[in-house]
Amino acid sequence: MSKFLDYIRLSFFACGLLLGVQIPAYVSDFGQALNAQLIEANNAISPFKNDAATYFNNDLNKLIKHYKNLGDKIVGKGAEHIHTLNMRQQSLQLAVEQFKQSPYVFTLTSNLSDIKQQVWQRFEGQIVLKKDSIIAAIISAIIIAVLAELLGFLLISGLKRGYNRLFTAQK
Repeated sequence: MSKFLDYIRLSFFACGLLLGVQIPAYVSDFGQALNAQLIEANNAISPFKNDAATYFNNDLNKLIKHYKNLGDKIVGKGAEHIHTLNMRQQSLQLAVEQFKQSPYVFTLTSNLSDIKQQVWQRFEGQIVLKKDSIIAAIISAIIIAVLAELLGFLLISGLKRGYNRLFTAQK
């Protein structure tokens, strides 16, 4: 029975290693997706920024106000869309800068769930043995092994207590 438990522990440790080595790959994919979204946002807002540079001394807000003041509902709605594009571009620019400063913390704490979900849906397991993936693998393996050991201990303790209560109640 002891050998069997050792194999179970090793299995949990190996699973932890395999899961942990994926963390840097996911963070890298998230960073690439974030950069791709920023490029798209830059391309989408670029013509309007060019117009603002040409006609409004680089002030995009003046271009938006101009569109709103034309009195045309369709053009006014377009002004709202330009504003939305600009806000998205600015938030993505800030996100890319924050990601560059601390990729792991930003990936974990950012509220860019749409990008995270896209990355997760397309994520395929990768084993890239770089320093950070090895460290993440070892840490996650130890955590998973310890949690499995603790869960096993609690389960066995609970079963022993239940077993002892059952037999002391029957005597």
